[in-house]
Amino acid sequence: MYPARNGDAFLVDAGGPHILVDGGFASTYQDYIATDLALLAAHGGRLNLVICTHIDGDHIGGLLEFFSLNGPSERRGIEVGAVWHNSLRSLPTSTSRPGNVNDRMLLEAIRRRGYQDAAVASANPISARQGSSLGKLLRQYAYSWNSGDGTNCISDGTAPLSVGGNVGLQVIGPKPERLEALRDLWLREVRKLGYSGSLDASDLLDDAYEMWCASAPPPTVPTAVPIAASANLRLADVYTPDTSISNGSSIAFIISAGPTRLLFLGDAWAEDTVAKLKAMQPEAAPLVFDAIKVSHHGSLRNTSVELLSVADSPCFLISSDGSRHGHPDFEVLAEIVDRPAPFERQLFFNYETAATERLRAHASRSGTAFTVRVVDNKWIQVGGVQID
Repeated sequence: MYPARNGDAFLVDAGGPHILVDGGFASTYQDYIATDLALLAAHGGRLNLVICTHIDGDHIGGLLEFFSLNGPSERRGIEVGAVWHNSLRSLPTSTSRPGNVNDRMLLEAIRRRGYQDAAVASANPISARQGSSLGKLLRQYAYSWNSGDGTNCISDGTAPLSVGGNVGLQVIGPKPERLEALRDLWLREVRKLGYSGSLDASDLLDDAYEMWCASAPPPTVPTAVPIAASANLRLADVYTPDTSISNGSSIAFIISAGPTRLLFLGDAWAEDTVAKLKAMQPEAAPLVFDAIKVSHHGSLRNTSVELLSVADSPCFLISSDGSRHGHPDFEVLAEIVDRPAPFERQLFFNYETAATERLRAHASRSGTAFTVRVVDNKWIQVGGVQID
């Protein structure tokens, strides 16, 4: 779990196959990921799969850096078996108006603006040299993109993928309508700016779409009830469902390696995850995973009491330095550890925050043991192996 500031970046070693999930910001790749991938390549390894969960600056920036530097197929820095990434060309379109000079000028203006707006509040800005969308880079360098050329989307209807040995992935989100909602939002916004042209696939359109999505302003949501340090409100008192269309488009999935199962939630909406997990486990008992990557950096808008009633684990991963929106929210962390369980829970963070300090002083309401761990760019072992 890389130090990605307020973003996400994970490298999974599934006993041979390796999976890179998001890349944080460009400097996350430069400072941490690049060294690990160079070492992996030097030992004859490869990335079996790279996943960009959704188009947000704190998830996609490091992947832009990686794919822009990894080179064409004849001289890759490290081989990549497949890439999952939902861009505009991954969705069917019904609009086919002819374009004009003004349309192209508008798209060029969005492209020139680049990804910078997504990282204004971060200490890790995306590299200024990034002038292309991730989709364009994947096509330019001939990667296997969404099992082809990127014209298919990754959604909860995607067939399970085997990445070697007994390692596989099952997609549990997003629903296709979440991807279509993001596309439609983008189209409405550029129409307001005067765009009247086609949505037929093109590099320029891919660039404009991704760069706009990565820096789009978040939706207006109800303000959470302020929680004083001595307050005793529970997650159920303050939970407000996420309405970010971008977050709703996150790829959420389960990695299975033999009996070991890891649940990665990106920034997915809790309600979508609950519906899918309930369909997988009709019984009242929760699904127990070997590790759960908590959605949206521990935001109280993406983890509900109901979600925690259908999914549990002895290992929770929370990625955030608290620099944006105060993530993780203490109410989420307390709800995780307050529930009874037949095992001790370990909560792994990549930064100390006000929430981790407060959690250390918290006593589980159920008496279930838990441990707060802050890891410094070290491997976290899960799945039948004691975490050390």
